[in-house]
Amino acid sequence: MNQEVTVSTTGRGTTDIEHWLKWAQESGYDAELLAKRVGVSRWQLQRYTRATFGNSPQRWLNERRLIAAVSLLKELRSVKIVAAELGFKQVSHFSREFKRFHGASPTKALLISSANAHHG
Repeated sequence: MNQEVTVSTTGRGTTDIEHWLKWAQESGYDAELLAKRVGVSRWQLQRYTRATFGNSPQRWLNERRLIAAVSLLKELRSVKIVAAELGFKQVSHFSREFKRFHGASPTKALLISSANAHHG
């Protein structure tokens, strides 16, 4: 059963960012799976994410995935494992997207993280 996702909806359509981040991760950062997860059409999800987050569902999901990559790199210490964990089929694609979003390669981010850990 589809439901209209609106700002005032409670339960599965809640605007609580914590729920949305969890659902994004559970859906593998895939807009179609996220729409199914929250019980709405892809078009309804499109309208909702544009109104709430200012982006299309997939762009918002991609941004969340690249933000999550930073903490995963610190935790897992492997670009290859993080790329796989976040659903990237190729490490090179993950690296390009990470650099485009963060301004540095994931390898460089790992090196900076390591240096900060040793000096912090």
